Amino acid sequence: MKKIFIICILLLGVVLLQKEYVFQKHKTFKSRVFASENLIKTFDLGLHSAAASFMWINTRGELPFLSEGYQKFKNDFDVINSLDAKLSTPYAYTVMVLPTTQYEDRFNEATRIGGEGTQKAVPANWKIPFYTAVTYHLYLKDSQKAAYYFDIAGHTEDVPDTIRRFSLNYGIYPTERGKTIAIWKAIYKSSNEMSVKERAEKYIIHFTILDILQKNVEIYKKTYGTYPSDINDLILKKFISKIPEDPFGFTFQMYEGGVVGIRGE
Repeated sequence: MKKIFIICILLLGVVLLQKEYVFQKHKTFKSRVFASENLIKTFDLGLHSAAASFMWINTRGELPFLSEGYQKFKNDFDVINSLDAKLSTPYAYTVMVLPTTQYEDRFNEATRIGGEGTQKAVPANWKIPFYTAVTYHLYLKDSQKAAYYFDIAGHTEDVPDTIRRFSLNYGIYPTERGKTIAIWKAIYKSSNEMSVKERAEKYIIHFTILDILQKNVEIYKKTYGTYPSDINDLILKKFISKIPEDPFGFTFQMYEGGVVGIRGE
C-alpha cells in the first residue's frame, strides 16, 4: 500500500506540473518558468533528478537562440540546474545551440555554461567541452581556451574517434582557417543531426573556397610581384577558371594586403 500511495502522489505531482506547464505555455516568452523550484520540490518526493529530466523535455523546445525565447529558456535552465547540476543533456544542448545566434552576449554565456557543465556533468559528455572549445575558437578567437577544452573533449570517455583525433591535434594546424575547416569537418563527421551536417558542410565549402582563392592570390603575387587589384584578375590571368559559388551566397573580393574576404553590405 505504501508503494501505491507513493506512486499516486508522484503521478499527481506530474499532472500538476503538466497543468502548470500548459498554463505557462500560453503566456509570453518573458514569463518565469512553467513551475517554480519550490513547487517542483514539493511534489517530486525528493526525486529531483527525475523532475529535472521531465522539465528538460518540455524546455528543449523553447528555441533559446530566438530573442523572445531566450529569457524563458534561461530561467528554465537555471531551475533544472538547481534541481540536478549533474544532468549533462541541458549543458550539451545549450553550448551547441546558444552560439548559433546574432547576439554576441550569448557566446560568453555559452562558454560559462560549458565550463560549468564540463566540471559537473555526470557522466562526462564530450559534447560539452567540445562545443565550448568551438565557441572559443570560432566566435571569441581565444585559441588558448579552445585548446584547453578540446583537450578535455579528446580525453572524455566514449568520445567519437573523429572528435578525439581532431581535439588532440588542434594545435598542429598552421593557419586559423585550417583550424576552422578542421573543426567543421569534425562536426560533420560526428553529428547524426542532418541540419547540423548540412550547416557544417556549407562552412567547409565556404572556408575551402576562401583558402583556394587566397593561395592563388599568393601565387599571383609571386608571378607578377604585386597582388591582384580585383578577385577576377585570377580568372583573367588564368590562375582559376571561375570564382566558385559560395554556399551562403556571399561575393568574394580583394582587400588591402592581398587578403581575400567576402563583400560587406
